[in-house]
Amino acid sequence: MTVLASGGRWHKFLHAARAEDGQSLVLAIGLCAITLLTISVVLAASAVNLKARQLLSVADGAIVAAVDEFEFIADGGQPRIELSQAQVRAAVQRYLQDVDAGQRIDNLAIGSVQILPDGQGARLSLTGSVQPPIIGWIVPSGVSINVSSSARTVLSR
Repeated sequence: MTVLASGGRWHKFLHAARAEDGQSLVLAIGLCAITLLTISVVLAASAVNLKARQLLSVADGAIVAAVDEFEFIADGGQPRIELSQAQVRAAVQRYLQDVDAGQRIDNLAIGSVQILPDGQGARLSLTGSVQPPIIGWIVPSGVSINVSSSARTVLSR
C-alpha cells in the first residue's frame, strides 16, 4: 500500500510539473524586457551626461575667450582692467560661432552673461538640449541642460 501511495504521489508530481510548462518563457521575456529597459535608460543618461560635459567645455572656452576682451585703464598710478557686459557677450557669441557650437548642441542659447562684482571676471550660463537615444520618443522636446562657467583676468607683474 505504501508503494502504491508513493507511486501515486509521484504521478501527481509529474502531472503538476507538466502543467507548469511554458511559465519559464514568460519569465524569460519579462527579464529580457527589464534588461533592455535598463540598458536604454543607462544609454540615455550617458548621452545626457556626455552632452552636458560637452556644453560645459564650450562654456569654459567661451568665457575664457570673453574675459580676454578687457580694457586696460591706467588710472593714475593704479592700473586696472575693466570688462564691459556688451563686449563679453559679443566675445561669447563670436566664440560660439567660431567653434560651430550650434551644430554640436541642440537649441544652444546664452542664458546669461554677468560681470563679477570686482569687474575683473565674468560668469556665463549656457543652455541646450539633448535628444536621448532609444527613449527619445518619451521626451520629444529633449532633455534640457544648463551649465555655468566663470573666469577671471588678473593683472600681474
